[in-house]
Amino acid sequence: MNETTKKIDTLLQALEYVKEFDGKVIVIKYGGSVIENKQLQASVFQDISLLSRLGLQIVIVHGGGPAINQALKERGIVSKAIDGLRVTDEQILRVVIESLKRINKDCVKGLIKAGVRAEDYTRNMLIAKQRDPRLGYVGDIVKLNTDVLIKALAYGIVPVVSCWGTDGAGQMYNINADTAAMHVAEALKAEKLTILTNIHGVLDGKGRRLAHIKVRDIPAYIEHDVIYGGMIPKVQACAEAVTHGVKKAHLIDGTIPRALLLEIFTEEGVGTEVVL
Repeated sequence: MNETTKKIDTLLQALEYVKEFDGKVIVIKYGGSVIENKQLQASVFQDISLLSRLGLQIVIVHGGGPAINQALKERGIVSKAIDGLRVTDEQILRVVIESLKRINKDCVKGLIKAGVRAEDYTRNMLIAKQRDPRLGYVGDIVKLNTDVLIKALAYGIVPVVSCWGTDGAGQMYNINADTAAMHVAEALKAEKLTILTNIHGVLDGKGRRLAHIKVRDIPAYIEHDVIYGGMIPKVQACAEAVTHGVKKAHLIDGTIPRALLLEIFTEEGVGTEVVL
């Protein structure tokens, strides 16, 4: 088979996946080291542009851990985490919101440059309450303004949602981006939740990628430190999503070129899929 024939064969294979996902909602959690690397950013935005043009309805939920860490470091502020969640006092909350607003603006700008109709849909999107007094201003989502997202998707817009919300009194809360993406995917009855990370997925004790993990096995993986630290909320978000009706949930390495396209349009995929 010559190179031209191989390319055509690849396109024909991809076409089957395009048909499968045409008009379906895909929620992408964008974050980690991808945000801080301009080249990786551009690659992700190009992938999203192509997916959007192929008929997929995409919502982006972003975090900003590394950017927030850097901003805190520059201000000499020390933060700690409990079970992978940042303990957030008033001072840290201000830095978090400031960083997330900047990231959202840059994300929208980058997507528009890549040919995507993207807009910030954070305001009044996530209604939250305090999760645990030990965590400070960390929130759990109690309501989503889903109708606004549905209208945006109907108009061909890619909504970009930052992971912070407010309660009825206007108090802001830091919300874990993986958890926020999960709630959005559930509310929209998404076909797929894809969480971008900076590692290959869930690795076994020998450093080998696990292509699939079952929801029922996750507690044991956490207990034996196969899943640990910041990976805990990511995996739990995927598990929660598939348990509540999202058809597919994946953790993929956003540092791999064309990772989103490989994950959606190839049989072998990349990363780790969480399954029931």
